[in-house]
Amino acid sequence: MLDLHGLRVINTRPSVRAEALTQALHDAGAEVLSLPLLETIPITLDAQSKACVLNLDLYRAVFVVSPTAAQLGMSLLADYWPQWPVNMQWFAVGQATADVLRSYGLEPIVPAQETSEGLLQLNALQQLVQGERLLVLRGEGGRNLVRDSLQQQGVKVDYINLYRRQLPQNSQQHWLTIQSQQPDVVILSSGETLNHWCELALEQAKTMIALVISPRLAHLATQKGIQTVLVADSMKPKDIILTLNQWRNSSRHGID
Repeated sequence: MLDLHGLRVINTRPSVRAEALTQALHDAGAEVLSLPLLETIPITLDAQSKACVLNLDLYRAVFVVSPTAAQLGMSLLADYWPQWPVNMQWFAVGQATADVLRSYGLEPIVPAQETSEGLLQLNALQQLVQGERLLVLRGEGGRNLVRDSLQQQGVKVDYINLYRRQLPQNSQQHWLTIQSQQPDVVILSSGETLNHWCELALEQAKTMIALVISPRLAHLATQKGIQTVLVADSMKPKDIILTLNQWRNSSRHGID
């Protein structure tokens, strides 16, 4: 039975994207403490990015890495391209990102594993050949895994950086309030969120249980000294709740 009654969980998702997870945790009986650790700030396009927009039809495929990148990127592209180039493949990192693309009349391909690693396992991406081009819509300072992998196939990869991520200004005040409520678990969904959490919570970040959504993040959390790390299969609420429930049941039975 999925029962999280009595568990106090910190949801660090940005405010505009936290609701579904918070509601699902509430429904499972958990007490949810909101501590957004990321906010996104749109940035002005540089000359190279503007050229990518104007030359969209030269790309074989477009990969969109987040709902924020989808919202900002599709609005930008639609201003220049009232009709989308034909025979272009669109990829979305997850269903929330795909939903934004669908609102623009597109049918993106979504990997089962909603990460860059999952994307690279798709046959459609592996079939890109030397000389073809991929455009990535993302935030500033994102990972280069897709570019580094596809360049080995001879694919040219360009990025449009649409926003930057930062720690919200009121995070310190929110954390002081939450800290007194003795939370049990913090949910961390990205490398930036992990960095901001460690910056904010300092030594307590190492002793509080952290739930992350990939082995890569688990490795990064361990490197930062976090002692107990749980790994969910994805950011989907059902996967997070299942992981929390399994950990709780194991703890009750004294299983490491």
